Amino acid sequence: MKVQPDQLVELTIENISHQGEGVAKLQGYTVFVPFAAPGDVVRAKVVSAKKDYARAVITEILKYGQRVEPKCRWFQECGGCNLQHLDYNLQLAIKTETVKTTLQRIGGISPEIVKDILPTQAWSYRNKLQAPVATYRGQLTAGLYKPRSHVLVPVTGCIIQEDVNNQIAEQIGNIARETGVAPWSKDEKKGSLRHILIRTSQAKGQTLAALVVSRFDFLNRERFLRVLRERTNLHSLVLNENPHPTNVILGKREEIVWGPGYITDTIQGLDFKISAGSFWQVNRVGMAKIIRKVREYANLSQEETVLDLYCGTGSIGLCLAQEAAKIIGIESNGRAIEDARDNARMNGIVNAEFHAGRAEALLPQMVTKGLKADVIILDPPRKGCEPSLLEATAKANPQRIVYVSCNPATLARDLKLLAELGYLAREVQPVDMFPQTSHVECIILMTNSGLKGE
Repeated sequence: MKVQPDQLVELTIENISHQGEGVAKLQGYTVFVPFAAPGDVVRAKVVSAKKDYARAVITEILKYGQRVEPKCRWFQECGGCNLQHLDYNLQLAIKTETVKTTLQRIGGISPEIVKDILPTQAWSYRNKLQAPVATYRGQLTAGLYKPRSHVLVPVTGCIIQEDVNNQIAEQIGNIARETGVAPWSKDEKKGSLRHILIRTSQAKGQTLAALVVSRFDFLNRERFLRVLRERTNLHSLVLNENPHPTNVILGKREEIVWGPGYITDTIQGLDFKISAGSFWQVNRVGMAKIIRKVREYANLSQEETVLDLYCGTGSIGLCLAQEAAKIIGIESNGRAIEDARDNARMNGIVNAEFHAGRAEALLPQMVTKGLKADVIILDPPRKGCEPSLLEATAKANPQRIVYVSCNPATLARDLKLLAELGYLAREVQPVDMFPQTSHVECIILMTNSGLKGE
């Protein structure tokens, strides 16, 4: 049955998609419904219709299924969470099933090797806040954007953020209004404050604020910074200059106003420098579980060379250094590589080296020059790995590959190619790094089968 935009339909929600939307069938035609729960019977308005599927929004819930009352007043308005209406245990079950079905459908991976997802902390888990700033009802306001838009929702007290992040963001917004700092307008290309970025280290009790401004010498700068210094308890404050009308948040120039320009966090007994632009997992409980699982899968005996690709600030590689002969990290973010080298020195680790550059470009060059690795860690962004990188990974001839993924679909694609290159997935461990959202992290152990395309 083909439907048309604006058509009202009655739907029974059967399950939840990998994007967190309800899935219903209308005479064999698939309809995706955001913020629906399994078992819901809803009246919904079709917003778009394609050949094989449509999307619709709920206008009325006729019968309630497996749903709970969301805790956040902004739920369904901002783009931060999309599963708060589901009990946390149901979220976990859905994510485990999502990983199984996605890996099987795209990568041909047996669901039997996928373990039940590891839970983390359902609320107040994010150690990083990133809030756009705009004019809302005539005044400077920080918040979050509505999904797929640049319409600001004035979110305060976000319940998946660590409390200190919310408090600092609210203070900065209040002080900006009080001291006459103007919000940036992309359309008008005027104003000063664009984004508020806050990172917190619970282990060290430190907080870093990075304020993205259109230019360093903005109007009322001195008064604004002076009041911030007087009223906030920030370990460090950084200004980041981004004068371009772009969706990219951070610019290339940075000015440290006070403090060291970074915070220090602790994981597995090691200290790490985290600057504004460095990659660092937002869920400290989940991060510890990931590193423990990576360590288990790497199975080191102090004799191995370990390649850590997309290494960021070196968190995974340095946590393995004591058990390896050598760690070699590659990362495209130059600032993160500086932090990784500092982190090695800070922790007295001498068997780790870090290279700045795209792993897709550097690894094939290093392999051509004779690089061999016993274990390779892959931790790419959501888009996954380029085929050339996976081919170079196989040519390095590791006995084990440990893949850390935040996107089951691109993971499945990459596992399929790695299987053709002789590396078979042996175990998949999902971790719930992002509770209340549909995102899921996975750690995968692959071993060298010795047979290409076994």
